[in-house]
Amino acid sequence: MPEKQKVPVVKAGDVTQRVGVEVIRARGVDVEKLIKMLIANAAAEFASTYYYYTILRMHLAGHEDYKEICEDARLEDRAHWELIVPRIYELGGELPNDLPAFHDQAGCRAAKTARSADDGEHSDSAAGVGALCDPQLD
Repeated sequence: MPEKQKVPVVKAGDVTQRVGVEVIRARGVDVEKLIKMLIANAAAEFASTYYYYTILRMHLAGHEDYKEICEDARLEDRAHWELIVPRIYELGGELPNDLPAFHDQAGCRAAKTARSADDGEHSDSAAGVGALCDPQLD
């Protein structure tokens, strides 16, 4: 009878040898850089665009056609957020526990509606929230 080989056992809670992470590393991907990029993308989806479209939607009362378009964009950004966040944690990353620090990783300026209810100032976001984000994340 062949001798049983010892199989290394991963302790409960040890996430250093996740199969998905090991496979990605084996294919040459820098997992830490990927996590950083996913966090930046999650920040852009949530802290900038989802937030922006939520506020914008509230100011579109009486303009139901625009409100519907805005709601579609808002829900799409939320869906992206909800797809990205689990990947971050599956790879061993986590979201910052500080919202301003989280937003600062977005590569986007803070999104504001064209007229702030607080101070009446105009922002340059009237051109669209897409102009706020830098597609060249480091």
